[in-house]
Amino acid sequence: MYQISLFANNEELLDKNFLQTDLGYLHRSIPWEKLVSQIPARQGNVSGLGRPGALDVQGGIALQVLKHYFQCSDAQLMERFNTDWGIQLFCGRLLKPGERVKDSGLPSDWRVYLAQYLDIEKMQLSLAQHWKSYLEQTKIDLTDATCYESYIEYPTDIKLIWKGSEEMYGFIQFIRHRQKLRVSRIRYAERKVDYLQYQKCKKKTKKRGKKLRKKLLKFLARLIEQFNGLVKKYGLSFSKRKQQRIATIMKLYVQQHDNAYGIVEKIENRIVHIAKDYIRPIVRGKEVKAVEFGAKVNKIQVDGINFIEHLSYDAFNEGMHLESAIRLHRQLFGKCSHISADKIYATNNNRKYCKKEKITTNFIPKGNQKSAHIEQGKTMRKVLDAERATRLEGSFGNEKNHYLLKKVNARTKATETLWIFFGIHTANAVNIARRIEAKERKEQNHPPPERVLPLKMAA
Repeated sequence: MYQISLFANNEELLDKNFLQTDLGYLHRSIPWEKLVSQIPARQGNVSGLGRPGALDVQGGIALQVLKHYFQCSDAQLMERFNTDWGIQLFCGRLLKPGERVKDSGLPSDWRVYLAQYLDIEKMQLSLAQHWKSYLEQTKIDLTDATCYESYIEYPTDIKLIWKGSEEMYGFIQFIRHRQKLRVSRIRYAERKVDYLQYQKCKKKTKKRGKKLRKKLLKFLARLIEQFNGLVKKYGLSFSKRKQQRIATIMKLYVQQHDNAYGIVEKIENRIVHIAKDYIRPIVRGKEVKAVEFGAKVNKIQVDGINFIEHLSYDAFNEGMHLESAIRLHRQLFGKCSHISADKIYATNNNRKYCKKEKITTNFIPKGNQKSAHIEQGKTMRKVLDAERATRLEGSFGNEKNHYLLKKVNARTKATETLWIFFGIHTANAVNIARRIEAKERKEQNHPPPERVLPLKMAA
């Protein structure tokens, strides 16, 4: 009976109970109407044909926010959706008593759909306009780059060649089975034993690795030759996804062959994962992790709120993006009077641009300085450096540790980009939600409530 009376009046429940919860403040920090207007409704909802979807576009966006907020899998999120009225109200779909949404893959389904229409520039502009009233220091810009790694195993040349051989052998066996031919007699089992014995070695010598690498390359070449012969003989065709996979394996073979036999010294656009052929090694030069595999993102931060300036799966020099970072700041918030960036941004062109635009930087000045401004400049640079090192770089760790950005577990380039976008801006929305709550309590002269599980803290 309590459950029935609880859901008797949705509007009253939304106003009195939901909006004063942590999820309620988070809901109020997001400009739903502006975001939804940028995503077309799903075909079934427009035509009215077929079974209606469990959620509309707003609900689909809400699922992406909640996934990063709760740091849970898609199945766990839907389990909570079915049992938590706060999550249902957040998604705009209040279930009736005894009703359940059985599709545990609904967040993934919406992730794929939303990724088709994601426009980072337009969505960030809508978010900035909504959040601007809660920001104080909108003229100070902090900028830096970080890498959000993909959820892949560490790639080695031998491992990649063997993975390509496994997949190509699988394609051959599938074709032979469909054409009712005998199983291929190519020495797959022997090569598998060679690979596993090498992987089990505690000490992998360079000589043994080089020998196995060439042996596996010859094996992969025979597999490719046999595959091409079957395709030509029976006139076979494959789906677009399989065609891309086959092309990736063949490109991998060419890269590894040319490198193993000294034809090229350095591999350009090196493939590091067969399923994710868009990922490239990003050399970071860190002591703990010299190379990372994922998307490199150049970001700006304004009063603790991060925005994506440039996202690429190829390595790039972030020092070349200072001017575009300032342009993005002006587009979102207007005037930019101060900027703090790493040493790599302190190029002559960037110095000239900032001087021309009368923007104060944290770059160490060149040449002789007027004695009257030396101490003042040192103090300003020290403050800007401290802001960047604590707030901006601290936010990177906060996003990776608390918003599912430590390892991006998406399957395609589009969904991985969407995953990163919602991870960053869910952290921003939580920050804004805390400010909304603090502002309202200050106006009402109410002390902040004591929580056993407080609203997620942003760095």
